[in-house]
Amino acid sequence: MTLTFPHLIELLLIAGVIIAIGIPLFGKLPNTRPFSKIDPLEEEFKHLLVRKEEVLLSIKELEVDLQADKISINDSITLRKKLEGEAITILERIDELKKNKKKDAKPSSKNFILA
Repeated sequence: MTLTFPHLIELLLIAGVIIAIGIPLFGKLPNTRPFSKIDPLEEEFKHLLVRKEEVLLSIKELEVDLQADKISINDSITLRKKLEGEAITILERIDELKKNKKKDAKPSSKNFILA
């Protein structure tokens, strides 16, 4: 089998295309992780914010149900006390997490050494 000039050009073009495509695809990958580590306190904070909204919405719905006579006054009072107690507990825990977050926060100013 003899390698003619047109075959050599085709071979060089194919090798060039493979290299041009392969370098970006298989070059050095960045050292970033596709998923970050889960912070349990941050997840709890997010969950508490969602739960707070749910409880406040439940209190509003309870008021609407009371206005529409769908629920008795005694049941409304009992449910409202339960929901308000849960809301207070949630708000206290949110405040705790916010205070801990501020204590653990690192100062944003960085020391740079200029050479």
